Amino acid sequence: MYIGLDFGTTNSGAAAFDGRRVRVFPIDPASPDPGVMRSTLYITREHEMSVGKEAVDTYYRQNIGRPSKMVRQYVGEIEMTFAEVGTFVRDVYVLLDELTPGRLLRSLKSGLATSYEGTTVFGRYYELEELISLFLREIRQRVETEAGRKVEGVVLGRPVNFVGGKGESDNQRAQERLCRAARMAGFDQVHFELEPVAAALHYERRVSEPQNIVVFDFGGGTLDITVMRVGEPGERRVFATGGVGIAGDIFDQRVVEEALLDHFGRGSTWGEEGGAFPGLYTDALTNWQAVLDLNRPETLRFLQLVQHTGSHPTRVRALESLLVNNYAVRMFDEVERAKIALSEARFALVRLRGEDIEIWQPVTRSQFEWLITSEAARIEACLLETVECSGLRLGSIDAVVRTGGSAQVPCFVQMLERIFGPQKVVLSDVFSSVTAGLAIRARTMRENRDR
Repeated sequence: MYIGLDFGTTNSGAAAFDGRRVRVFPIDPASPDPGVMRSTLYITREHEMSVGKEAVDTYYRQNIGRPSKMVRQYVGEIEMTFAEVGTFVRDVYVLLDELTPGRLLRSLKSGLATSYEGTTVFGRYYELEELISLFLREIRQRVETEAGRKVEGVVLGRPVNFVGGKGESDNQRAQERLCRAARMAGFDQVHFELEPVAAALHYERRVSEPQNIVVFDFGGGTLDITVMRVGEPGERRVFATGGVGIAGDIFDQRVVEEALLDHFGRGSTWGEEGGAFPGLYTDALTNWQAVLDLNRPETLRFLQLVQHTGSHPTRVRALESLLVNNYAVRMFDEVERAKIALSEARFALVRLRGEDIEIWQPVTRSQFEWLITSEAARIEACLLETVECSGLRLGSIDAVVRTGGSAQVPCFVQMLERIFGPQKVVLSDVFSSVTAGLAIRARTMRENRDR
């Protein structure tokens, strides 16, 4: 059996195609949509692992509200050379929370095109490829259990441009690293297909005549665009591809930056001279992983000082609670929930409640669209440039296929309708069209192997 596997920045899915029907596997039974798994990994102190919704639920259960105890831990030596004094060796220590029961890892795909090599989890070093392989292996095993057959081959989706990449060499390196992870996960045969091309293969099954299409694949990590000719057996053609490293994760950061940081001390003053509250303590909140680095004794001592001498002690106390009680992940999950709600409603609330935290922050759709104005401009420029590179005129496009969670954001739907015409913009399966297209490609790969 060959399967298609969409390993996404935010969500993942797996499917098989028998020549007539695409079967999306229920790889995350705990999820509201079992065919969609959060691309999340949780590793405990005992190196036990959980994935998907279970990983997030376990993190919440074990970490939110628990006490912290920061200790210095020796990690090795570093050799330093200075022209004036020569070379010397010094010990290196880091501050770690010795009460941490587990480590949550998200958006692993985003590291593939960067210099990120791996991380140490409770005394054991994991390469990035190994971490991804743990996640992919769990998907493979669940598919095999559901299908009752061994999975021999996989077609993995890849973006046009990986997040963090600076050229084709970085894209190639990222694909090679993902291939290595898939082989470590037990897949004997590993192939790749561009994610927007996979979405086009899924869409092609519903057309009855040749079409020139634009695929607008907009997920949690990247925007991918492909201009293709579909609907003619043996004449399928890719005219152009393009993409940018802008997607849902960045939109979440914009909401945190603009709507929530005042709740945690931004804009307040402290001390007898009324100095501005340091931005480094609030700016870090736009990245949930950076929040973990703030939970250190010197930071907490400063925050306690500001609560006695500052203009808004309640807000600074909320920041302290966010750090020591591990509310950062929940904050980002609440922001994402509100962002998704704005695709249907014109108003949503970001609610975050906890010890010394009571946030009730309204966000309107127009406010959200204003926050992402610069990103929207870059996205439209990329879209128009990709169509221009295809050699086709805008009027020659028969359909625009939008897929991915971020493609549901109303301002981008309106952008596509304004450029191509409302009648040409069609919605494919939001979360499974790429997965289904990869399964269709996997069927072709297996048939070619059997010939």
